[in-house]
Amino acid sequence: MSVKDAIIMRRSIRKYKKEDVADELIYDLLDCARLAPSACNSQPWRFKIVKDEKTKELLSQVSFNQKHIKEAPVVLVCCANIPDYVTGSINGCGELHSLDMIKKDFFELIINRSTSLKNVESEALSAEVSFNVAMSIEHIALRAVELGLGTCWVKLANPEKISQIFNWDKNISFVSLLTLGYPDEEPKPIKKLTLEEILL
Repeated sequence: MSVKDAIIMRRSIRKYKKEDVADELIYDLLDCARLAPSACNSQPWRFKIVKDEKTKELLSQVSFNQKHIKEAPVVLVCCANIPDYVTGSINGCGELHSLDMIKKDFFELIINRSTSLKNVESEALSAEVSFNVAMSIEHIALRAVELGLGTCWVKLANPEKISQIFNWDKNISFVSLLTLGYPDEEPKPIKKLTLEEILL
């Protein structure tokens, strides 16, 4: 299967077979996630694997009782580690200095920006960090298609209550839930904008 095929075939799956997903497949997906690009190679993504029924029920409740969350064999809680993003950005941008293509003034600009992140509150950084995590989640979603698995992004949830479930502090910022399992439905393609409509 080509990457293009996976992109075309991917659907938001909300009905799953009652079949376990092997740990080796879950770790395969997360291995793909860790290879995603990120700002200055900061790699802020962190994942919690949830399989037990009680925790899935709690996640469903704090996500406006979306039924497929508690019924999916696996739920990945996708988060960002804010301090690691700051540290990783500083270290990663420092590594860019060895690249000939990075001009001195541009290098100084990104280093100064990365260093300034240390003085920004975690909550203010969460939106900035989230787009990095989103790229890693899409790696999971596309690899899942190739493995015959289905996923569904769930952003509509209460971040504070999710943090309470796992006793996380403000340094861990919730980005999305991702339900995972073997599809028990075949959703039809939904209408997308044409190529002409997305060009400016």
